[in-house]
Amino acid sequence: MGLDIIARIRGERQTIGVDIGHFSIKVVRVHHGRGGFRRVMNIDLERTPDGAIVDNEVKDEPKLKEALIRVMTRSFADISKDDIVASVNWSAGILVDKSTAKVPKNGNEDAIIVQTAQTKPPFDDQDIVLDYQVVSRGDAGEVKSLVVAAKNTVLESKARLFVDSGYRLDAIDVDVFGVANAYVSTVSEEQLGETVALFNLGEKKSTIAFIVGGKFHSARTLTSGSMETVEAMLSRHLGIDALKCHELFEKPDTNIDGFSVAEVESAMQLAFEEVVNSVEFGIRYFSTSESGEKPARILLCGGGASLPGLCDYLKQKTDIECATLNPFARIPCDPIVAGTAGVPEALSNLYAPALGLALRKF
Repeated sequence: MGLDIIARIRGERQTIGVDIGHFSIKVVRVHHGRGGFRRVMNIDLERTPDGAIVDNEVKDEPKLKEALIRVMTRSFADISKDDIVASVNWSAGILVDKSTAKVPKNGNEDAIIVQTAQTKPPFDDQDIVLDYQVVSRGDAGEVKSLVVAAKNTVLESKARLFVDSGYRLDAIDVDVFGVANAYVSTVSEEQLGETVALFNLGEKKSTIAFIVGGKFHSARTLTSGSMETVEAMLSRHLGIDALKCHELFEKPDTNIDGFSVAEVESAMQLAFEEVVNSVEFGIRYFSTSESGEKPARILLCGGGASLPGLCDYLKQKTDIECATLNPFARIPCDPIVAGTAGVPEALSNLYAPALGLALRKF
């Protein structure tokens, strides 16, 4: 207890980020030292049981709870003093808007910001939880904020999962904000002023978020262009199952009976077309709101970020620089995490949301 108090006085804390997706549960622990120093202490993942989550809803809580307990027990011998942050998926009905409130001198800023937001639909819904982040404050009491709303039922379901599993949850955040935080926290000062698109290519859903000048601007759920979309297209053209698809993703030179290398590459490009269409749709949505501006770069993250050839194909089709996010390349990791070689790029992008959650200090 004494050592813990001393650590708190020194400003040292540990945060565990938990990102529960349709395909896997990812956990990352970050140590927050003095002077803003941070180090990744643990990373791990556990396969999400089939059917446990469907369209962002928990359908089999006992199986999901068992999987969560397995990965937490295996990864963290003692978490009694750690802060735990869990994610909710952006496509689970998250609403975000910019709001401007007039706050008089000595006025209750918090109450006024919330009340101002609640005057506009859909933020006037009684069955949502509101939160906000102040973007700027003007001399005349004008406060500009980014207001976020989530359904009570979504948050209650996530909180109950952790409580029933025996864990104290300190905060719930949105996975898109986790990715944005991982980017902002690890990007160079030179690139922080850029406008970038963060494309999170997930198993069932994909999202595209836009960062302008180092600040979150907006995000959009994409109706197609997920890993499942790519697998379905490859299955249709090559007659292979999901397992063989993942083998092809990991080893692009995998032999597919009855098809030449050129035919396999052609099928991959057809599968990427839907991904490209989704990204272009998201960029058009952003450009419309920003007088035609386009992002300087597209950064891929999520389970599909390392699909062989996808980055080059996106660059070719959109004429926008494309790379993977790879945030672990810019934050020190304890040698126990991945040895001297560091976290592989594919895993780095997979863990990006969980890392972004764990980079938060309370």
